[in-house]
Amino acid sequence: MMQTDVKGATCAANGSTTAYNGRTRLKGLWYSATGAATIAVKDNATTLFTLTVGGAESNYVLLPGEGVLVQTSLVITNSAAVAGVAFYG
Repeated sequence: MMQTDVKGATCAANGSTTAYNGRTRLKGLWYSATGAATIAVKDNATTLFTLTVGGAESNYVLLPGEGVLVQTSLVITNSAAVAGVAFYG
């Protein structure tokens, strides 16, 4: 199994952030929400999954195994009430 360095990309509220352009694995997410919100994890334009936040909170989501494989580019789309950091590598 090949190991890679894990890096982080800040993902602003109310927009899309290309965390990494190329093949990578999403390892985890840290977020801080001021109210109900959504975080969509995408491979370029294809939504892989959406995390729904019920209210004001901060949390860390660790993805199991080797994480989520992204073939093209890792894009995080946050709604207005949430911002965070995507960890990939």
